[in-house]
Amino acid sequence: MKPGLLLAALVLGVAGVLTAMQHLAAPSIEQERQAASERQLLDLLPADNYDNRPLQETIALPAGGLLGNPYAETGYLARLHGKPSAVLLPVSARGYEGSIRLLVAIAIDGRLIASKVLEQRETPGLADLTAPQRRSWLQRFNNLTADDDWQLKADGGPIDHIAGATITSRSVRDAVHAALRFYAVERGRLLGEHP
Repeated sequence: MKPGLLLAALVLGVAGVLTAMQHLAAPSIEQERQAASERQLLDLLPADNYDNRPLQETIALPAGGLLGNPYAETGYLARLHGKPSAVLLPVSARGYEGSIRLLVAIAIDGRLIASKVLEQRETPGLADLTAPQRRSWLQRFNNLTADDDWQLKADGGPIDHIAGATITSRSVRDAVHAALRFYAVERGRLLGEHP
């Protein structure tokens, strides 16, 4: 009987220690999860472009309009030395296979810093914008403003399209361009200069 009680006490003791360790580690685990989420979203912004926690400075964005988002979304404001330095805006595009969600980083002067695909269902190997050889295509838009020429070469413009994926190319190009136009119209509100 005594060995059974000893074993039960040992199991309860170990369970108690594990529970206590989990309880003590929970805040650290949650903090690391949030940091990983921030890194994933903020990898569009060079580290020297902000010194705040942009994901904590949210901007309410309505559904529809220039951004084409099917529902209200949240944007983010980056600051450097207390002054706005960039905004991050989610934007939606309609690809060949379905919706494409992008995140667009825009400098306060209205220039595109970078964009990335958050979610998409395009054909792997053809229009899959998350594939390494396709990700560089989005970089062609970097440093453009809403007033630049956004036409694809297929339409007589300066921007290459993805071979075999002209519908997706046009849709993504339109969405990123729309985000810059939205920023131009809503700049004051997005930067907190006026309601």
